[in-house]
Amino acid sequence: MAKTVFHRWIHDPAVFPHLVSLYPPLLGSGIRVPRVSRDWTEGTVTMRVRPWTANAHGAAFGGSLFSATDILYGMMLAAQLGKGFEVWTKTASIDFVNPGRGKLTLRVQVTPEEVASIRERAAREGGRTDAQHVAVIVDESGETVATAHHTMRVRMRR
Repeated sequence: MAKTVFHRWIHDPAVFPHLVSLYPPLLGSGIRVPRVSRDWTEGTVTMRVRPWTANAHGAAFGGSLFSATDILYGMMLAAQLGKGFEVWTKTASIDFVNPGRGKLTLRVQVTPEEVASIRERAAREGGRTDAQHVAVIVDESGETVATAHHTMRVRMRR
């Protein structure tokens, strides 16, 4: 299958944040990806709560918070694993801890050691394994707003 310019750009850590920030569901929710490191080991997601992204109590809409937690980890993991692997969200849950107001931030890290461990498990487990990730969204004062638990399915391509 021929890769389009879009496919090349989406896998470029310098371009990815701009493209994903323009994705309509994220754009409308006030979700941005201001930064992804060149080696795909670190990234940041932000969300500014506005009247159109708030719930009836003036806090961040839960669906938007959940969306913010599902953007980076899988993409960063897939980028580090390389073209021989596929990664997607298998299950996810979220705990809403405190009302989110103002600017909210989520920092994501995927270490080379984590990637090596996942690669080894996939090889041992018949070409597929699961990876666990916990995403924590904080407000400007550092208080936890939400914690999401993701199980990612990692599969070696055939």
